[in-house]
Amino acid sequence: MSGYEIGISGLHAAQNALEIVGNNLANAATEGYHRQKVELRPRDEVYTNGHLIGQGVDMTGIKRLVNKLLDGEIVNQESTLAQLEKELEALTTVESAFAELTTSAMSTAMDDFFNAMHSLSANPNDVNMQSLVGSGAESLCNLMRNLGSVVTELEDLALSEAQSTIEDVNVITEQIAELNEKIKSLSVRGHDVSNMLDQRDQLITELSRLIGITTYEKDDNVVDVVVGDVTVVLGNLTTNLDVGLVVNGSDYDLGVTAAGQNIYNTNLTGGRIGGLLSLRNSIVRDISTSLDTLALTIIKEINHLHVQGVGTAGSFDRLTGWTMTETDVANMIPPVTGGSIFIRVTDSTGAVTRYEVAVDQATSTLSSVAADFAAIPGLDLNTAVNSGRLQIVANPGYTFDFLPGALAEPSGYPGGPLAGGPAGEAPPNITITGTYTGTANQTYTCTVNTTPPGATCAIGSDTMELTIVDGSGVTVARLNIGQGYTGGTGVDSILAFDNGLKISFSSNGSSPGYLNDGEQFEIQALANSDTSGFLSAVGINTFFSGVDATSMAVNEDVQLSGTKIAVFRSVEQSVGANALEMAKLGDTTLTDLAGMDPKSYYRDLATDVGNEIAVANVRYDNAHGVWRSLLSQRSDVSGVDMNDEAAQMLVYERMFQAMAKYMNTVTDTLDMLMSIAS
Repeated sequence: MSGYEIGISGLHAAQNALEIVGNNLANAATEGYHRQKVELRPRDEVYTNGHLIGQGVDMTGIKRLVNKLLDGEIVNQESTLAQLEKELEALTTVESAFAELTTSAMSTAMDDFFNAMHSLSANPNDVNMQSLVGSGAESLCNLMRNLGSVVTELEDLALSEAQSTIEDVNVITEQIAELNEKIKSLSVRGHDVSNMLDQRDQLITELSRLIGITTYEKDDNVVDVVVGDVTVVLGNLTTNLDVGLVVNGSDYDLGVTAAGQNIYNTNLTGGRIGGLLSLRNSIVRDISTSLDTLALTIIKEINHLHVQGVGTAGSFDRLTGWTMTETDVANMIPPVTGGSIFIRVTDSTGAVTRYEVAVDQATSTLSSVAADFAAIPGLDLNTAVNSGRLQIVANPGYTFDFLPGALAEPSGYPGGPLAGGPAGEAPPNITITGTYTGTANQTYTCTVNTTPPGATCAIGSDTMELTIVDGSGVTVARLNIGQGYTGGTGVDSILAFDNGLKISFSSNGSSPGYLNDGEQFEIQALANSDTSGFLSAVGINTFFSGVDATSMAVNEDVQLSGTKIAVFRSVEQSVGANALEMAKLGDTTLTDLAGMDPKSYYRDLATDVGNEIAVANVRYDNAHGVWRSLLSQRSDVSGVDMNDEAAQMLVYERMFQAMAKYMNTVTDTLDMLMSIAS
């Protein structure tokens, strides 16, 4: 009966082979499917009538045509592509925001603001110019806030999308673990699990698109999956993942951790999660930091000048800062350093006195500085911190300001008051004028020299010279105030000596004014009346408010009245020198902006975004090219070719027909033998 056995084995083999071909054809378009092939081998021969006769064919199994190294590389490329796609998506959003506002729009807004400030410097009392400065500043702030909002929304979106994506990750790892259990159970019992392996491999590919993974194959076709340092699939067991924010200096990084733990990995790469981490922690962060740096630098530099000046409304009887969340000087933004604040207090008679308030970076607080202000004669005890805001209040009849430059009268007499003449004649009136143009605070020592030595001379007579020495001991001027000098307040009486400052001597009552040989007085000239940066940090007499791009705004006082724009910085309050200094900042290279002016820094930022996109596109194209090449190679190994399968189907169809005919022939032969035997 071996003939029947041979025929039946052939029929079974052909039938099974046709089923495999049918399965291949049915899954020709199924993503992740690997072509299967039936494996046949001849049965062992049997010794019959002195000969070894074959006994048909056996199907030894179904081979899944797969190149594991190739498939592993495809998984890696899928992960890389998913990360790059997410990065490109966010960068394109930022680029669209820049394009919507356009580089020229921001540059134009900066030009309009600084140009308006320049025009105001020439016409300090012009209401229209004041209005142009205000509207230009508002436009600049609006553009800055819009860009800042786009970047901030991307950071928030990265967090929410990461939270949603990690839920999908946990679902897929559960499915992989379930398939691991089924595959192992069937494998140990000898069942074919090719289709299940394809399902699991497809899940692994989908997982790699969500997050970077490493896989480890074990016995019985089980695969473990690791994310970073966390094994998320161990056989049929899973560990869920979670995402959250972890402190990184003054900011928060997005990270991934095993659920229930607080050990966050912020450096994962690959997949959508890798892209989101890269965006939140690096790409968008860098753009946000640069934009905030630009905004804060403009705020800080403009405010630093503005707090020292006064507007056409004049000096102040009350100033209120903004609400502070940090009261320690060391933690304030913009940064506050150790230094001094010089405040001028004017009484009802017009007499001006300058006081110094020291700020210590390590020990000073908002309250301690307020207390130092409150102790100054002419300032009210209501000068204090109220609801987190510093208030400086003058007594009735008094005003104050922080004007730099030099006081109209000498600031000190080291040897006591000037003595005057021997017969009781009064010393001269000394007047300091001009806008100080020096870059550092300076104290000039003025010494009277007469000939002969020891003499007392009247202004405009005899031989008398004023020697002026700066704080470093350098003689900056020798001025003739004796014979040939005409005392008074006329043009000829005003003598220039250094950095825009001038001095004049005039009669005092009936006396022309007498000076003695060796007498001295000092002139304190300030380039900076707040060397600590405290006033701008707490919002006293500032032009802008805010500490970054999203909070940048025009100060409320300036919005309400253009007369509060601090155009003046000299005690004479006649020339818009402070507005001019603020206007110059538009074209000034600044250390905080990497040695660029504000407009150049912004253009560089916009260009960097374009460059980032160009680089990302190149990386994506390269990765996509590699991925397509790998898919092509896998198709050669594992793909279903319809023509090849049709040819195989024809072979097995003919085989089935031939075996059926063979069995008919065997049957006919046996029937003939039986009829002969009977």
